[in-house]
Amino acid sequence: MNPNPRRPWWLRKRSLLPLLFLLGLAFALVAALARSDTSRIIVYNETGVPIGALRVTACGQETVLQNLDDDESYRWKLAKTGMPGEIGMETASNPPWRWHGGYIKPHGGYRVIISLMPDGEVELQNQISVWQRFLYYVSQQ
Repeated sequence: MNPNPRRPWWLRKRSLLPLLFLLGLAFALVAALARSDTSRIIVYNETGVPIGALRVTACGQETVLQNLDDDESYRWKLAKTGMPGEIGMETASNPPWRWHGGYIKPHGGYRVIISLMPDGEVELQNQISVWQRFLYYVSQQ
């Protein structure tokens, strides 16, 4: 009798590790593609003071940020409903501070980063998911 019977090919180390790597890579690609259609708004408070209440509106949706301390951020994932359009922000102070600008769609992998600066200044950065850019490019060909 042979004390070391030959293992099947899928249980050998030189076959199993590359197979596990490829499965992990495929899983990561599917997860990235599935999440790439979600749009997000990220608000950073860099004003130097806490913000008591800040209402953010986009695509017919609304959220209220409560007690956003200095150097903190809030991430808001939009539902995939609504019309594309501007982003609006308003504080509950007297007089209220209002801002409108930027552009976002409720889906399509948009990420809008808003930095609230001292003296009411707003810095805005728009990004679109690499996967969504690729899908748009492929659909245009």
